Amino acid sequence: MSKKAKYIRDRVSTYAPDLSKATRKEFGISKALIVKAIEGDDKALEQIGDMGKIGDRILTVMPKIRQDLTDYINGISEYNQSVADILKAGGKGSAAIKKAGSDLTLENTRYNNLIGEYKEQLFANLETEDEKHTDAIDLIKLKAWIDSHMRDVSSNARFEATSNKPYVAQMQADRDYEKEKALHLLENGSDSDLELIPRKHFTTNPVVRMWNSVRDFFR
Repeated sequence: MSKKAKYIRDRVSTYAPDLSKATRKEFGISKALIVKAIEGDDKALEQIGDMGKIGDRILTVMPKIRQDLTDYINGISEYNQSVADILKAGGKGSAAIKKAGSDLTLENTRYNNLIGEYKEQLFANLETEDEKHTDAIDLIKLKAWIDSHMRDVSSNARFEATSNKPYVAQMQADRDYEKEKALHLLENGSDSDLELIPRKHFTTNPVVRMWNSVRDFFR
């Protein structure tokens, strides 16, 4: 120990040996360096002076450095987080747009299919309606034809019945004449005179003969 050093009275270091070690390890500051500087050691003084300038510079610029770098880090973090959020939102939006497009495509196809089905159903219904109408018209015509035919048959039957009355009456008159003749012969024998028995001639009547000549025209 130098003569100067013996006057330096350290009364506290012995109470904190671990703190002395930590200070020397973390900052490079030892009691020996301090003593040397006090004694006027150039190297020790230079070292402490450099450490002081560095410390002063750190105190001066470090808050700004800390603020700037912190802002930079926060800015970069915010940028990347924002980009990530934007990309996620863009992905969701893109998927939603594609889904909407797919849904519209499906609905458009369904619409076209429904329109096609409606048209086909309309054509089928129209065809069915036309067939029903045609069948109804045909049925009406058939009924009209049958009614007309039945009227014609009935009319012809009445016509025939009317026009045949003279012949029917003539047959009855002939039967009546034969009966009268037989009774007259039985009753009078050889005295019979057939001229006395009247005989009806319906079919030889001039009016009947004329009617017979034109009756086919009315059939």
